[in-house]
Amino acid sequence: MRVFCGEIYYETTEGGVQSDICKHEAGPISDEYRKFLHDCLDEWLNKSEGTGAFWIGDYAYFWEWCEDKGDK
Repeated sequence: MRVFCGEIYYETTEGGVQSDICKHEAGPISDEYRKFLHDCLDEWLNKSEGTGAFWIGDYAYFWEWCEDKGDK
């Protein structure tokens, strides 16, 4: 698999929680890293209450999407 990037972000009563979840090296995804990504999604689903975002993929795609929407 290619290199990809992602982020988990959500709000809590104590402030925001943010974590980059990027894969910096091309090659297969290990079972351990796959579990980490699933755990991050579970964290967002369980704690975000719909705030923030969970995204993963080609960073250029999200950057271009933000530019198109005027969010950058």
